[in-house]
Amino acid sequence: MASALNKIFWGTLLVFLDFHINHFDIFPDFLGYLFIYLGFAGLVSYSNHFSKAKLYVLLLAVVSVPLIYKFEETFVGQPQLTTTTFLLMGMFTVITLIHLGFVYHLMRGLLEITQEVSFQPLEKKTDHLLRFYIILTVSSQIIPLFIFILPEVALLPIILVLAIVSFIVEIMLLVLIRQFRSKSLEQDMN
Repeated sequence: MASALNKIFWGTLLVFLDFHINHFDIFPDFLGYLFIYLGFAGLVSYSNHFSKAKLYVLLLAVVSVPLIYKFEETFVGQPQLTTTTFLLMGMFTVITLIHLGFVYHLMRGLLEITQEVSFQPLEKKTDHLLRFYIILTVSSQIIPLFIFILPEVALLPIILVLAIVSFIVEIMLLVLIRQFRSKSLEQDMN
């Protein structure tokens, strides 16, 4: 179990890191998703949620291949309601919802693992983080839609706070995966 959780941790970290050189992602997300997929393959026997998560991760790996190249985003003033704008917003919304499905099944699988005696201290933390992650993801998809109605100046602080909180929650997810890995290693040693 520790090895599988380690793959999920490193894969999630690769997806989390977003560095571009000349518009190319030097840590391609699809590689991270492949690591995560391999990790889930090692956890399928612990929960059916990991099997479901594998499907989401495989889909994310395929969808993220074109995102190796980062297109320039320039908004001057109010964004224009163009077909391209709607397509980009739709694409990123779909990717975000697929990612939410992956995280949901990951954490539901981890919650099933907490039923083991040595993992019980992580149950409450996992449950709270899952609930907060869902609320944050849904909020982060709804609030930017108001950019077409409200002035950018009014929404900028809200979007900034959402970005900071999202960053912190992603780090909390990485820490949680690491804690499960540590508990797994403790269990293996006993």
